[in-house]
Amino acid sequence: MISILCFASQQNFLDPALTSDGKPYGPYRFKEIVKQCYIISTKCNTSYTDLLEITPRERDYLFEFIMDEVRETEELTKKKLQESGLR
Repeated sequence: MISILCFASQQNFLDPALTSDGKPYGPYRFKEIVKQCYIISTKCNTSYTDLLEITPRERDYLFEFIMDEVRETEELTKKKLQESGLR
């Protein structure tokens, strides 16, 4: 039987207990991390399980770089559509 020490918290003290709309933060954050790993996996052509070995900082940087690239592509596409008169 595994016992938890009475002084050990089961929650990260840096994370809030609830989201701004009053829902538990843990499941929300977990879903967010899984989504980030999925997007990185598809865009970087790597396996999802390999991403579980990188640091949270690396995951955040990769996700940020991918999202910057997506935004830049969207802006260029909009610009070209406006120039061509299709929109």
